[in-house]
Amino acid sequence: MAIHPFDLQARAELAIQSLTALRDPTRAGLMYFLADWQSRPPRADHCLWDYGDGSGRHMDALVLARSMVRQGSPVAKANAGETQTAAWMLRLLGEDGLTWLVDEPFATPWGQNMLYYGERTQDRMAEISWAQRGTLLGLTSCWLATGEERFYTAACRLVDGLLRIAVRHPAGLYFPEGYYRASGWQTQTLRLAIGIEEYNAAVLWPAVRFYAASGYEPALVLAEGLASFALHQTQGYLPNGAIAPVKAELEDHFHTRGNFMLGILKLGLVSHRPEYVAWARQAFDHARLVGTEFGWFPEGIHHRHGEVCCMTDMLELALLLGRHVDPAYFADAERFGRNHLLEGQFLALDALQQAIYRLPERDRPAPYDGRYSTNEGVIASQVGAFASRSTLNDAFHTDVLAMMQCCNAAGTRGLYDLWHYAIEQHPATDSRPPQQRVNLRFSVATPNLQVISHEPTTGRLDITATAACQVAVRLPTGEDHAFVLNPSQAAPSGHPHVIPARQGYVHFGLVAGETAQVHYALHERSAHYTVGTPERNTTCVGHWRGETLLRVEPAGEFLPLYNRPVDLPPVQPSIVAGKLIESI
Repeated sequence: MAIHPFDLQARAELAIQSLTALRDPTRAGLMYFLADWQSRPPRADHCLWDYGDGSGRHMDALVLARSMVRQGSPVAKANAGETQTAAWMLRLLGEDGLTWLVDEPFATPWGQNMLYYGERTQDRMAEISWAQRGTLLGLTSCWLATGEERFYTAACRLVDGLLRIAVRHPAGLYFPEGYYRASGWQTQTLRLAIGIEEYNAAVLWPAVRFYAASGYEPALVLAEGLASFALHQTQGYLPNGAIAPVKAELEDHFHTRGNFMLGILKLGLVSHRPEYVAWARQAFDHARLVGTEFGWFPEGIHHRHGEVCCMTDMLELALLLGRHVDPAYFADAERFGRNHLLEGQFLALDALQQAIYRLPERDRPAPYDGRYSTNEGVIASQVGAFASRSTLNDAFHTDVLAMMQCCNAAGTRGLYDLWHYAIEQHPATDSRPPQQRVNLRFSVATPNLQVISHEPTTGRLDITATAACQVAVRLPTGEDHAFVLNPSQAAPSGHPHVIPARQGYVHFGLVAGETAQVHYALHERSAHYTVGTPERNTTCVGHWRGETLLRVEPAGEFLPLYNRPVDLPPVQPSIVAGKLIESI
């Protein structure tokens, strides 16, 4: 059965299935992190990112997605694949609390010339940035969702382990290499590679998130130390917050940039540091220009192919800014999520198979003579997954065609963000009743409010309250009024009220059980987009209705994006199966 393109809960169900589908039964269900779409048949490979980064981020995404699916959904309970992924996340933790790489040929460290000092030794190694980050994300979400002490204890020990090995400096804390060895750091140089201070601060954001959820003070100490050092040492930004001209590979990695901005923003909000909030806001405002207004962001600065991890970073930055700084940023979150995040999810096996077999073939042997690879069911496993490296008009770009499982976790997390933060509840005070703020105009149901969205067919929301409340609805950018029809406040003529917007929102009251219709204009426009460099770029024209990108020209070559229907029935949302937790 076809999935409605704007049904977040159905998309989450499909994403859960993909996150546990590509596993190795000979290695206790260890995921295959990479896939080569140009092999015939397509091939999945193990690599070092299976460990820590992959296992932790998949657990984070699975826990989040399972909580938002419809009650009674067959994926609302953990399956065997999730149980195995959780076991891997915990199995990799050492007595010192860190997550370590396993002694397998395919787990050879990446970036030898940049990320560790001297010759390769036989020491056991812990990848210090993304593996620790992913694991702390997964442990935190598992603890928040289940309340199980083992996840909380493991998260505390991971934080303690990172604090124990961090190098102290007058400017803060830092990790001098990208890999920590069992025998210790091989150098304490401040900048082994240009950009390493941001790259190695990857755990900053999950550390702040864990502190905000738990109050565990060492997590705040770790986050403040990494943030202070990186901000003092980085050469990656101009005085106005814009990304400086890229000088080396680590600086080029846009996920590193977005993740760092997210960490600084969250830290500023939690620790009441307005200078950090201001810096992150300024950096985000400039970083938006690296991608597009519809949520495509590149894997590297000036690349023609994107990365879902970068898109989710920018989505979460916009959500945090919208919630705590200026609600106008919710317009960015709506456009990023409604468009390239959703459009990049694979919903149909036939379409994905046809696209992959249109890609140019590449006769490259499997690494390690195929001992750590599989050709079985690789395409089918990715139904519900996300186009790791899409371009503006296509799910694939020939510059880079490998699949990365981190993008599947990031895309799934983005779906949860859209659902969870679409509606915010503000409790009643002595002077006012509770308020429900509709920040994102998706079909969403909470215990207090149901929103049924008719976009992009027409500008209309049907909003039903279970208890008396005030409602605030964010209109599309540029709209200054809406027509609201609710029975308890009907005009004498029976016509809807014309309500002017205040700071982008229209406000009205609902009594228990009442449904209001909110009508607003969806203006159509077209815009030109170019990404890449003057010498190598991709250009397209996008056609919009409101904040939905409907069509892009020219059409993509392999799996075209943005050929969206406009005559759609509204999605009927349901109450969720689990407990929603704070994801950002």
